[in-house]
Amino acid sequence: MSSFTDKTTFVLLGIVIILYTISFYKSSMLPLSAAGNAWGLFTGILPKMVLGFLIGAVLPEILPKELIEEWLSARSGWKGIALGWAAGFSIPFGAPWVIYPMVAGLLKGGAGIGPLVTLLTGVALFGPFRAIVYEIPVMGGDFFLVRALSVCWMPPTAGILAQAISPYVRS
Repeated sequence: MSSFTDKTTFVLLGIVIILYTISFYKSSMLPLSAAGNAWGLFTGILPKMVLGFLIGAVLPEILPKELIEEWLSARSGWKGIALGWAAGFSIPFGAPWVIYPMVAGLLKGGAGIGPLVTLLTGVALFGPFRAIVYEIPVMGGDFFLVRALSVCWMPPTAGILAQAISPYVRS
Protein backbone atom coordinates (compact mmCIF):
# COMPACT_ATOMS: atom_id res chain seq x y z
CA MET A 1 0.00 0.00 0.00
CA SER A 2 1.20 3.51 -0.69
CA SER A 3 1.60 6.38 1.71
CA PHE A 4 1.12 10.11 1.35
CA THR A 5 4.87 10.61 0.84
CA ASP A 6 5.57 7.93 -1.76
CA LYS A 7 7.06 8.61 -5.21
CA THR A 8 3.70 8.38 -6.99
CA THR A 9 2.26 11.14 -4.81
CA PHE A 10 5.20 13.40 -5.60
CA VAL A 11 4.97 12.70 -9.34
CA LEU A 12 1.23 13.47 -9.32
CA LEU A 13 1.88 16.63 -7.31
CA GLY A 14 4.46 17.72 -9.88
CA ILE A 15 2.01 17.11 -12.74
CA VAL A 16 -0.68 19.12 -10.93
CA ILE A 17 1.72 22.02 -10.33
CA ILE A 18 2.79 22.05 -13.99
CA LEU A 19 -0.78 21.84 -15.33
CA TYR A 20 -2.14 24.47 -12.97
CA THR A 21 0.79 26.77 -13.77
CA ILE A 22 0.05 26.41 -17.49
CA SER A 23 -3.66 27.02 -16.85
CA PHE A 24 -2.82 30.17 -14.85
CA TYR A 25 -0.95 31.59 -17.84
CA LYS A 26 -3.97 30.90 -20.05
CA SER A 27 -6.28 32.69 -17.63
CA SER A 28 -5.73 33.63 -14.01
CA MET A 29 -9.25 32.36 -13.19
CA LEU A 30 -8.80 28.96 -14.86
CA PRO A 31 -7.01 27.26 -11.91
CA LEU A 32 -9.76 28.35 -9.54
CA SER A 33 -12.46 27.12 -11.90
CA ALA A 34 -10.66 23.81 -12.41
CA ALA A 35 -10.22 23.37 -8.66
CA GLY A 36 -13.96 23.98 -8.22
CA ASN A 37 -14.72 21.33 -10.83
CA ALA A 38 -12.32 18.95 -9.09
CA TRP A 39 -14.08 19.59 -5.76
CA GLY A 40 -17.43 18.76 -7.37
CA LEU A 41 -16.05 15.49 -8.73
CA PHE A 42 -14.48 14.68 -5.39
CA THR A 43 -17.65 15.26 -3.38
CA GLY A 44 -19.65 13.20 -5.88
CA ILE A 45 -17.25 10.27 -5.73
CA LEU A 46 -16.30 10.48 -2.03
CA PRO A 47 -19.31 8.53 -0.67
CA LYS A 48 -18.68 5.73 -3.17
CA MET A 49 -14.98 5.70 -2.31
CA VAL A 50 -15.69 5.46 1.41
CA LEU A 51 -18.14 2.62 0.85
CA GLY A 52 -15.65 0.84 -1.42
CA PHE A 53 -12.91 1.12 1.19
CA LEU A 54 -15.28 -0.13 3.89
CA ILE A 55 -16.05 -3.17 1.70
CA GLY A 56 -12.35 -3.73 1.08
CA ALA A 57 -11.53 -3.48 4.78
CA VAL A 58 -14.25 -5.87 5.95
CA LEU A 59 -13.76 -8.61 3.33
CA PRO A 60 -10.59 -10.10 4.81
CA GLU A 61 -12.19 -9.99 8.24
CA ILE A 62 -15.40 -11.83 7.39
CA LEU A 63 -14.28 -14.31 4.73
CA PRO A 64 -12.98 -17.51 6.25
CA LYS A 65 -9.23 -17.86 5.73
CA GLU A 66 -9.79 -21.43 4.54
CA LEU A 67 -12.12 -20.20 1.80
CA ILE A 68 -9.60 -17.66 0.54
CA GLU A 69 -6.80 -20.23 0.81
CA GLU A 70 -8.68 -22.85 -1.20
CA TRP A 71 -10.29 -20.62 -3.83
CA LEU A 72 -8.20 -17.49 -4.24
CA SER A 73 -4.68 -17.97 -2.89
CA ALA A 74 -1.55 -18.36 -4.97
CA ARG A 75 -1.83 -22.10 -4.29
CA SER A 76 -5.41 -22.34 -5.56
CA GLY A 77 -4.12 -22.96 -9.09
CA TRP A 78 -6.67 -23.15 -11.86
CA LYS A 79 -9.57 -22.85 -9.40
CA GLY A 80 -8.45 -19.35 -8.42
CA ILE A 81 -7.83 -18.30 -12.01
CA ALA A 82 -11.23 -19.66 -13.09
CA LEU A 83 -13.01 -17.95 -10.19
CA GLY A 84 -11.28 -14.65 -10.96
CA TRP A 85 -12.19 -15.07 -14.63
CA ALA A 86 -15.87 -15.74 -13.89
CA ALA A 87 -16.08 -12.93 -11.34
CA GLY A 88 -14.40 -10.49 -13.71
CA PHE A 89 -16.94 -11.28 -16.42
CA SER A 90 -19.93 -11.02 -14.11
CA ILE A 91 -19.24 -8.24 -11.60
CA PRO A 92 -21.63 -5.47 -12.59
CA PHE A 93 -19.67 -2.69 -10.91
CA GLY A 94 -16.36 -1.78 -12.44
CA ALA A 95 -16.06 1.57 -10.73
CA PRO A 96 -12.49 1.90 -9.49
CA TRP A 97 -13.59 3.21 -6.09
CA VAL A 98 -15.36 -0.11 -5.46
CA ILE A 99 -13.38 -2.79 -7.29
CA TYR A 100 -9.87 -1.72 -6.24
CA PRO A 101 -10.59 -1.46 -2.50
CA MET A 102 -12.36 -4.83 -2.75
CA VAL A 103 -9.36 -6.40 -4.47
CA ALA A 104 -6.99 -4.76 -1.97
CA GLY A 105 -9.00 -6.29 0.86
CA LEU A 106 -8.88 -9.72 -0.75
CA LEU A 107 -5.12 -9.35 -1.28
CA LYS A 108 -4.69 -8.42 2.38
CA GLY A 109 -6.81 -11.43 3.32
CA GLY A 110 -4.50 -13.84 1.50
CA ALA A 111 -5.78 -13.95 -2.07
CA GLY A 112 -3.11 -14.57 -4.67
CA ILE A 113 -1.85 -12.18 -7.31
CA GLY A 114 -2.92 -14.48 -10.17
CA PRO A 115 -6.61 -14.76 -9.32
CA LEU A 116 -6.82 -11.03 -8.56
CA VAL A 117 -5.09 -9.97 -11.78
CA THR A 118 -7.47 -12.30 -13.63
CA LEU A 119 -10.42 -10.64 -11.89
CA LEU A 120 -9.24 -7.08 -12.62
CA THR A 121 -8.47 -7.92 -16.24
CA GLY A 122 -11.91 -9.49 -16.65
CA VAL A 123 -13.59 -6.44 -15.12
CA ALA A 124 -11.60 -4.16 -17.44
CA LEU A 125 -12.52 -6.15 -20.56
CA PHE A 126 -16.07 -7.17 -19.75
CA GLY A 127 -18.89 -6.42 -17.39
CA PRO A 128 -22.56 -7.03 -17.96
CA PHE A 129 -23.62 -3.44 -17.31
CA ARG A 130 -21.27 -1.97 -19.90
CA ALA A 131 -22.12 -4.65 -22.46
CA ILE A 132 -25.91 -4.43 -22.07
CA VAL A 133 -26.25 -0.68 -21.63
CA TYR A 134 -23.54 0.64 -23.94
CA GLU A 135 -21.69 -1.76 -26.18
CA ILE A 136 -24.44 -3.96 -27.63
CA PRO A 137 -26.92 -1.11 -28.25
CA VAL A 138 -24.29 1.16 -29.79
CA MET A 139 -21.99 -1.29 -31.58
CA GLY A 140 -24.33 -4.23 -32.05
CA GLY A 141 -24.39 -7.79 -30.81
CA ASP A 142 -22.15 -9.11 -33.59
CA PHE A 143 -19.43 -6.60 -32.71
CA PHE A 144 -19.69 -7.47 -29.03
CA LEU A 145 -19.48 -11.20 -29.77
CA VAL A 146 -16.39 -10.77 -31.94
CA ARG A 147 -14.74 -8.53 -29.35
CA ALA A 148 -15.61 -10.86 -26.49
CA LEU A 149 -14.33 -13.94 -28.30
CA SER A 150 -11.14 -12.20 -29.35
CA VAL A 151 -10.19 -11.11 -25.81
CA CYS A 152 -11.72 -13.79 -23.57
CA TRP A 153 -8.33 -15.51 -23.27
CA MET A 154 -6.67 -12.41 -21.83
CA PRO A 155 -7.84 -12.50 -18.17
CA PRO A 156 -6.62 -16.03 -17.40
CA THR A 157 -3.42 -15.47 -19.37
CA ALA A 158 -2.74 -12.27 -17.43
CA GLY A 159 -3.45 -14.06 -14.15
CA ILE A 160 -1.16 -16.98 -14.95
CA LEU A 161 1.63 -14.63 -16.00
CA ALA A 162 1.14 -12.46 -12.91
CA GLN A 163 1.27 -15.50 -10.66
CA ALA A 164 4.45 -16.68 -12.37
CA ILE A 165 6.33 -13.38 -12.18
CA SER A 166 5.09 -12.16 -8.79
CA PRO A 167 7.78 -14.01 -6.79
CA TYR A 168 10.43 -12.07 -8.72
CA VAL A 169 8.97 -8.63 -8.13
CA ARG A 170 9.91 -6.79 -4.97
CA SER A 171 7.03 -5.62 -2.78
